[in-house]
Amino acid sequence: MEITVQAMNSRQDERFIRTELASVTGQPPYVSTPIRSRGGLKRTAFFPTVGGIAASFKLHNTYLKPDYFTDPVEEYWAIRRTAGLLDVTGEEVIAVSGPEAEALLDSLMPRDVRKMKDGHSYYSVLLHDHGGIVEDGILVRFDRNSFWWIGGPGSSEEWLYANAVSRDVSIESFNDRLHVASLQGPLSRDILQGVCEADLAPVPFFGMLRARVCGVPVTITRTGYTAELGYDIYVDVAQGAEFFAGLWDAVRKAGGALCGSRTLGIRRVEAAILNFGQDFDWQHTPVEIGLGWMISDSKAPYRAQKALQAAKARPPRQKLAGLRLEGREVPLIGDRVFVSGAARGIITSATGSPALDCPIAICWLDSEVAAPGTRVEVDLGGRPAAATVVDMPFLDPERKLARA
Repeated sequence: MEITVQAMNSRQDERFIRTELASVTGQPPYVSTPIRSRGGLKRTAFFPTVGGIAASFKLHNTYLKPDYFTDPVEEYWAIRRTAGLLDVTGEEVIAVSGPEAEALLDSLMPRDVRKMKDGHSYYSVLLHDHGGIVEDGILVRFDRNSFWWIGGPGSSEEWLYANAVSRDVSIESFNDRLHVASLQGPLSRDILQGVCEADLAPVPFFGMLRARVCGVPVTITRTGYTAELGYDIYVDVAQGAEFFAGLWDAVRKAGGALCGSRTLGIRRVEAAILNFGQDFDWQHTPVEIGLGWMISDSKAPYRAQKALQAAKARPPRQKLAGLRLEGREVPLIGDRVFVSGAARGIITSATGSPALDCPIAICWLDSEVAAPGTRVEVDLGGRPAAATVVDMPFLDPERKLARA
């Protein structure tokens, strides 16, 4: 089926120049970074490989990224059946270190950071005091004094820094120094093991390790944005080109493919992996977006605890729901959802699912009509499309693929 995806309309303003943030005297140690919102257009360390192969590019967090190489659906099936290699640079990598690193992070998250094991990761959220989400991301624990927070281009860096004041902790962004490749799919472990000097067999789902891949030192987390077996790999920019070329050679020989952002978008919607700033934002609590499971009832008191307890005690007015649509047309973000002629929701993400052979969507829906099996209509620019509320994830609800 044909996959319809809205392209990002990006335009570079030549008036914008890159500047350096000044250090603030008397604040926690902080390594200044470029003002990325005015950083112009940058190429990733992997551009020497992808630049001459990709058919289309997009802009993500100031970086030029492959949108697709051949065909998004063809690349999708590579990830599902063999392995896909992606350039996912632009994710924010923020180091939090020092004697109070664990305490700082534990005060800003609903999950219990103290219970994390060294060498493991959490999917978690950073919280405002009112319970709203600063951003979701991956927390990597090296030891109790050293963590990485890995998220998108949200407000995490400034929120962590603002709350680090008066604590014995330092905040440092690696956004322009570490670039990120992702190897996803059922053959990803075998392919990566062939060029990795460390044993990948003991690395659990959401585990991490530091090793050499293609002769280059990297940090590896067993994570990804696809809900397939896979790994995200963080490499120093100076050695990124060498690393990526070597890994691509191994992937190609194993029958895998280079994959772009469109393919990632298809698979993440099928897996109901939410996108901050699109499916939810600072106005929403973990309870409202289906992440109530990560709210610990036993951890030490933390900043948003009372707000989350109140959120759990009252039924949300709306909730995120999955839709399976009839017909072939994929909704657009912002299309309205109707029940019995009344507007009851709005589309936040949508794609055509090659595996299900139909359009699917994530939407905000009034709670009383959000039960699976409810029949709804989606307004496709004046053309109604019948749909049914379904459980999410749309595929592999127990995440067995990622845990393989």
